[in-house]
Amino acid sequence: MLKYFQIFISVSIVMAEIPPGYYDGTDGLDGEELRLALHEIIDNHTVHSYSSLWTHFQSTDKKPNNKVWDMYSDIPNGTPPYEYTFVSDQCGNYGGESDCYNREHSWPKSWFNNASPMNTDLFHLVPTDGYVNGMRSNYPYGEVENTTWTSQNGSKRGTMNSYNFNGTVFEPIDEYKGDFARTYFYMSTRYTTEDSGWDENDMVNGADLKEWAVAMLLDWHQADPVSEKELNRNDAVYDIQGNRNPFIDYPVWSECIWDECESTGGNFPPIANAGPDQSVGENEIVYLDGTGSSDEENADLTFMWTAPEGILLNDPTNVSPSFSSPMVENSEEFIFSLIVSDGELDSGLDSVIITVIHTNIPPISNAGPDQIVIENEWVTLSGIESSDFENDNLSFLWASPLGIELDDSTSVTPSFMAPAVDDTTNLIFSLVVSDGDLNSNPDSVQIAVTNSLIIESNTLPNKFALFTPFPNPFNPTSTIRFNIPFETQENTFLQIIDLKGNLVETLVNGDYLTGKNQVQWNASRHPSGIYFAVLQFGKKTTSRKLIYLK
Repeated sequence: MLKYFQIFISVSIVMAEIPPGYYDGTDGLDGEELRLALHEIIDNHTVHSYSSLWTHFQSTDKKPNNKVWDMYSDIPNGTPPYEYTFVSDQCGNYGGESDCYNREHSWPKSWFNNASPMNTDLFHLVPTDGYVNGMRSNYPYGEVENTTWTSQNGSKRGTMNSYNFNGTVFEPIDEYKGDFARTYFYMSTRYTTEDSGWDENDMVNGADLKEWAVAMLLDWHQADPVSEKELNRNDAVYDIQGNRNPFIDYPVWSECIWDECESTGGNFPPIANAGPDQSVGENEIVYLDGTGSSDEENADLTFMWTAPEGILLNDPTNVSPSFSSPMVENSEEFIFSLIVSDGELDSGLDSVIITVIHTNIPPISNAGPDQIVIENEWVTLSGIESSDFENDNLSFLWASPLGIELDDSTSVTPSFMAPAVDDTTNLIFSLVVSDGDLNSNPDSVQIAVTNSLIIESNTLPNKFALFTPFPNPFNPTSTIRFNIPFETQENTFLQIIDLKGNLVETLVNGDYLTGKNQVQWNASRHPSGIYFAVLQFGKKTTSRKLIYLK
């Protein structure tokens, strides 16, 4: 027979929260001594009314899709034949399966004379289809050999002839047999010594399980290990009535009580301690702490940490692994879990909550590079290199010198017309960016505006030259100026080329007047975009960029 088993849980599971010291006093015990010690721990839970169960089910038995978790209709990893909505689908009357859900005493209430506190103990009360609940009646759980009725998810009623028992039983689907087995181990432990006047029937004698039932339930318990559903339910019931199901927290205890523990020396599971909860900032190196974990036999422990999705531990087998805390939009909690092993048995799950606190860092403005431009030229500023540590969407606010008007002072790339100047004039523009919470420090850019006559006077007429077009950007016309040397009479070509190198228009073709010249290009027939004015004079070629904005 399998003496113990391990529970493998994915990193996305919300881990069980066992209060520190909750199971103190169980070390070194097994058999009836362990059962009685656990009874004392989980005894005297807070009793709630029968009507309050409808509300409590919304905490204990809610599916991820917020529907009722009915083990008599659900199909794990499949499509259930029907699902129920809390409150609106409560029974009520029913005439068949899928009509409504009610409150199922998985340990039938007739077995304990409908007495309190058993009648409202959430650990054995679950929401189930009303009709299937009625078909189950108060028959014991078992393994059906000859089926007389089957529910839509495959639960069935019929006769059993195994485990040295023959009679009518009800059999849940395999995926939930472990759940009901651990429920029965709980009931047998919680109410041991408190079962005066309870029923004796085919499956139980008071709170004691009969021998055939123990053998079958241990097999169910081992074949269907503790699931995420049970871990979450155990925590939820603990929050409501103040006690826990120890056979979910420490599955090996079922063998220790009703069979035998793995070690003849009385080996018991070690205790995992994931350390205290922490609050940290973003992008910090955070260390977890499993040093408080312990083992009754002082065995060397191995550690296995699991982290939430997206968090990478540097070594999940280390007693104190580390990770870099992520960026968060708001403060956010991350749950890390720990299992320790003594080489034979695994501990239950313990978890620690790491709260990452969002720290907003001001963005950084970048007003772009300084520029030298000619008067009457369209100038574009650029704040595209501004940045934010949180990668938030930034808003922009430019400030311009007196007399200079930007086309849009909140744009990342505003434009303005360079003013006419008598001499080179420096204009200072500043930029502040905001992430919605914090503003950057201002950054500035210098735009040097030069008188066009100064440039032209410094350019001798006998020199071949193409000047910066103006305005630029433009819509729809721009003036292109150029020099042709006096002493030569070679053919001159002035062409407009697009970004792909395609010829758009020829503005000058053939002999042209020597000296200073200018020609105007009207781009209204062409799409917006970047173009190049290319001047060719004999074997010499030069070009200037134009930006056409409709």
